[in-house]
Amino acid sequence: MKGLAARLRRLDRSRPLAGSALRERLERMDRAAASSRRAPIDRFVAGDRVDTPAGPVFRVVRTAAASKAHGRLPVGELGRLPCEGLRDLFPRELGRVGTPSEIAFLDTETTGLAGGAGTVAFLVGVGRWDPGGRGFRVVQLFLEDLDREPALLHALAQELEGVSCLVTFNGHRFDVPLLENRHVLNRMAWPLEGAPHLDLLPPARALWRPTLPNCRLVTLEAGVLGVRRTGDVPGAEIPALYGRYLRHGAEERLGRVFSHNRIDILSLAGLLWAAGRAARRPEGPQALGVGLLHARARRPDRAHRALAAGLDHAPSRGDRIRALRELGRAHKARGDWHAALAVWQKWAGLEPYRLEPVEEAAKALEHRLRDPGRALAWVERALGLPHWPPADRAALEHRRDRLRRKAGDRGV
Repeated sequence: MKGLAARLRRLDRSRPLAGSALRERLERMDRAAASSRRAPIDRFVAGDRVDTPAGPVFRVVRTAAASKAHGRLPVGELGRLPCEGLRDLFPRELGRVGTPSEIAFLDTETTGLAGGAGTVAFLVGVGRWDPGGRGFRVVQLFLEDLDREPALLHALAQELEGVSCLVTFNGHRFDVPLLENRHVLNRMAWPLEGAPHLDLLPPARALWRPTLPNCRLVTLEAGVLGVRRTGDVPGAEIPALYGRYLRHGAEERLGRVFSHNRIDILSLAGLLWAAGRAARRPEGPQALGVGLLHARARRPDRAHRALAAGLDHAPSRGDRIRALRELGRAHKARGDWHAALAVWQKWAGLEPYRLEPVEEAAKALEHRLRDPGRALAWVERALGLPHWPPADRAALEHRRDRLRRKAGDRGV
């Protein structure tokens, strides 16, 4: 086979016969020859081959029993979602989800991280809770040869039947666009088109960035769930392992990629549970993140309670300033002007040359509390600082002059 392909290739170079059609035929012959020589994946991973309309695909199924633990959390607990807290984090998405068993947790291992038409998902894992409460089932689909991608996508569609919501980690930017693109290139429809998608990376950053060195999935699962991986394959090495498989066949380290992917999916389920719990019972540094999430969603009643609880746990000056800004805005939205004034005073103390807290306090005193004299005092105290930017100083001087006229008219 290899010799024939080489002779045909030489012939193709000497005579431009059928162009791209011939090259595609040669590439298929080369892949078929390489595939027949490769060590199969089931030498290292226990699985089976299932039939699809586009051919067979290698599948691995593992179920983590409800009685087992993933880090500090029992697997059975992961299926009892703190829905109230999760609706705070994903108000639009979770309003359309029925039961936990309708949620699918998805993670891919790919031939590269750059994206684009040349990047392929060679391992797709899907985790779902068993409706009967027996545990958490993870199905992994492996691309034994690049020509079998249609079969993998057909099998993926079967695994996603009955799913009303997808959970990923950075999937908005990577996993889902990649899979959508692969479906388009194979003239197939993405089975979860229009379904709610919960990407855990943004809320994870809001909730746990203050207390962890970074928000990589492996860092989050260790810090939040207590998961410790042993013998894991670093994610950066995984594309090269698959490339070696295509050239030489399976090896033991490629088998570990299945374990890596399966732990990722279990950790997704654990982090969804932990995020919902943190949002429902905000305390410590997480309260700050919950408050900021409420503030962005324009829920001032929820925001002010969480921000006030988390303010003393702000890990940096910048985090404290951000919390004070949002807390002041939350009090303002609620019409609690005295509380807002106290917050703006703290903010101005941290950022003495910031115009917003001075102007907000002056406007509240003048228009809401009907006290232009105190408003004037706020502005004059700020103008006593020597290094205001010219435009901000001009704005404060204009407000000072107007307040002086108003105070004089009232005989203050």
